[in-house]
Amino acid sequence: MATTHAPGTGVGPGDAGRHGRRAAVVAAVVLACAAIAIPFGLHGMQRSGAQAAPATPVTTTSPSPVTHHRAGDEPALGAHGDLPSLLPARSEGLHDGLHLRIGDITGGTLRRTPATGWQVVVRWDGRHQPLAVRGRVALADGTSWVSSSGLLFTRIATDTPGRFRVFAWEPSGGTAYTPPTLVATDLGAVCFNAPFTAFGGCTRAG
Repeated sequence: MATTHAPGTGVGPGDAGRHGRRAAVVAAVVLACAAIAIPFGLHGMQRSGAQAAPATPVTTTSPSPVTHHRAGDEPALGAHGDLPSLLPARSEGLHDGLHLRIGDITGGTLRRTPATGWQVVVRWDGRHQPLAVRGRVALADGTSWVSSSGLLFTRIATDTPGRFRVFAWEPSGGTAYTPPTLVATDLGAVCFNAPFTAFGGCTRAG
C-alpha cells in the first residue's frame, strides 16, 4: 500500500500514535506538577494573608476621675459638716404661694395671712390645713427662706458679722386626721458670705 506524507507538517504515517502518547505523558506530568504546586501555593497565600493583616491590639483609656465641687464652697466659712443644703432656691425672701417640703412627709405652700403673717398650708385628711409652729424663732421676712431642696429655714444674726444661728423647720407628731407641727430645730452656728451663695460651719466656734 502507498503511504503519503503531508509536507510541512512533520507528521507522517505512524507519527500520530507517537504524538498521542507523547501528549498524554506531557499532560500527566503537568497534572502531577499542578497537584503538588497548587496546595503549596494556597498554603503560602493563606500564611501571607494572615501575616499581612495582623490583629491590631485595642487599647482602652481609663476615664479621668471626676472631681465634684459644690458651687459656692469657701474654705474661710468652714466645712459643711453635717449641715443640710442651706442655699436658697431662687431668692432669699419668702413669697405667697411658694411650694416647699415638710420633711419627707408631704409638701406644703406658703401663705400670708393678715392675722398670723406667714403660715404653711398642707393638704391633710382631704382638706387644706395650716400647720402650727413651735420654737424660739418665727417665720418672718428677711430671716426665713426656702432652700434649693425645698426645706424651710430661719436664721438669727449673732454679734459676729456673717455668723448666724440657723433653725430648720421640721415636722413633729401628727395623726391621720391632724397634720404635724413645724418645730424650729437649732442647727447651731452657720456662716454665710455676703451674697448668701456659700455657707459653712464657721472656722471658729460660735
